[in-house]
Amino acid sequence: MKKLVFALATGLLLLGCQKDDGLTSASRNVVSENSSIAFEDLLMLISLKTAGGDYLVVESVDSINVFINNGHWAKISSSPFDTTNVDKFALGNRTLTDDKLNYLVLADQDIREPDFTEAGEYAQFLNASYDLDAGEYVCFIESFQVTFNDNTTQTYYPLLYQTFKVETNTRSAFVGEIELNID
Repeated sequence: MKKLVFALATGLLLLGCQKDDGLTSASRNVVSENSSIAFEDLLMLISLKTAGGDYLVVESVDSINVFINNGHWAKISSSPFDTTNVDKFALGNRTLTDDKLNYLVLADQDIREPDFTEAGEYAQFLNASYDLDAGEYVCFIESFQVTFNDNTTQTYYPLLYQTFKVETNTRSAFVGEIELNID
């Protein structure tokens, strides 16, 4: 009986000594105190210049194949662009403008997830993802695709390199304003 009373008294004493630390339940769930911001995407402005000096007008630039330092980063399309207010003219199956027209590209890292039937596929998936630490990098635009007025598409291979810099604790990096020559 003395042991039971002693155990109860010790339990009550321990419960009474618990102090409120002022943290909410969400704050208690923090796994890491590292407040650094993870790098997520690249920003670039792309214009499509023809041999005649005009700029191509399309709703979006599609299938832009982007590599960073020899590693595949993404195959993405530019943000949709409303061309109704653009001063433009038709020439064959193309719509052109005399004014420079930039298309916004937000390139999040795109990792193709395999079905994971073998351990090697899982390793390949993990190796495809890499973080960009602060420093200098090279963005390589291998190819892109545009759709013309008659719904035909053409793939271009500019094979263009553009350097950019990643700053510490930034979510994205501006690669630059890139003029791609077509024709």
